[in-house]
Amino acid sequence: MNIKLLCIGLGVGIAGCLWYISPILKPLPQPTGPYHIGTTALPIVDPLRKEMYADYDQQRTLMTRLWYPITTPTGSLYPYLGTTMPAFQQLVAQFYGIPLWLSKWLLRGITTHAHADVECSPTTRGWPVVLFSHGLLGMPSETHISIIETVASAGYVVISIEHPYFNVLTQYPDGKIVSSHQLNEQFSKMRPQQQREFQCAAIKTYKADMACVLKHLDTLNNDSASPWYHKLDLQQVVVMGHSAGGTAAIEFCRLHSACKGAIDLDGWYDQCIGDEPLKQPLLLIFGSESLEVTEPTLEYLARKELTRELYYEREATIARHRERLYSQPGSSMVVLPGATHDDFSDFTLVKWPLRAWNRVDGYATVKAINTTVLQFLNLTLKS
Repeated sequence: MNIKLLCIGLGVGIAGCLWYISPILKPLPQPTGPYHIGTTALPIVDPLRKEMYADYDQQRTLMTRLWYPITTPTGSLYPYLGTTMPAFQQLVAQFYGIPLWLSKWLLRGITTHAHADVECSPTTRGWPVVLFSHGLLGMPSETHISIIETVASAGYVVISIEHPYFNVLTQYPDGKIVSSHQLNEQFSKMRPQQQREFQCAAIKTYKADMACVLKHLDTLNNDSASPWYHKLDLQQVVVMGHSAGGTAAIEFCRLHSACKGAIDLDGWYDQCIGDEPLKQPLLLIFGSESLEVTEPTLEYLARKELTRELYYEREATIARHRERLYSQPGSSMVVLPGATHDDFSDFTLVKWPLRAWNRVDGYATVKAINTTVLQFLNLTLKS
């Protein structure tokens, strides 16, 4: 009898755990702006560039997605990660060494607040535009929806850019999937100077991708047959990105007058950023964990080919460089206490036990980021 009760209790406990952790991501925060949101895919082929990382001949093809204000919410909600979710579930299963069925269970039923393929609301002057880019060799831009949706709901058209081969998962319209896996392996074998050179080369590619996106949007905005005809204000553009995407945003704005400001979310590739401050406003948001300078381990110093003295000298130089850029009028830096690099993505909402119980509250972190970003956007583009 005791064994029977024990088995029942064990079964109930397991069922309760599965119910709690499925899905493993907490619900995305409700967008705070006055507008409902629509979303649609927009593949963009660059006729001027070949894809240098493909194993076959093709033009550089960018997968982008637009997130925008809509008047009437109709149709189905866009599922999180869209058609790439099955491939992402497989990726998670491989990374954590868990069965595929468990990965599917953990990542099932997650939806965004955006309505798929609904027409963008008309507006007199066109909606101001925000470009969003992901980090280097990491997660796609569509894993930052908790930020993107809130910005779109406040009256902006956000274009999330997937830079092929520079994130873990980009899916083309024909279903072909490309990944950063090979570049990641190459990067791990590079010496520190080679890694720095690779990072700066990637930033150049990001900037070229951003320029390609803006050019294509301009074409759509001036085509009377396009659903985007006169819907965009391409003289009011802010470029935003996480990690390498943030560094690319800074450097892109040096070259393009349409860029009225840059937002860098926890990214600073010092060797790729110019010394001169931007002419446009700059917003830097960092997690305190990313800025913390701690006593380096011998393993870290050996891997980076640094002495202890050079390490501290490097960190002091980076801090002075950063301060020089955000000390200009209209620019600022905000530090989020306890936040880490990964807290700038939707994975700040991952449930325990995949996220440590003593980490900063994910919803509070997202709220702080969104509040700061919207204040900057409204002041820069709408004031």
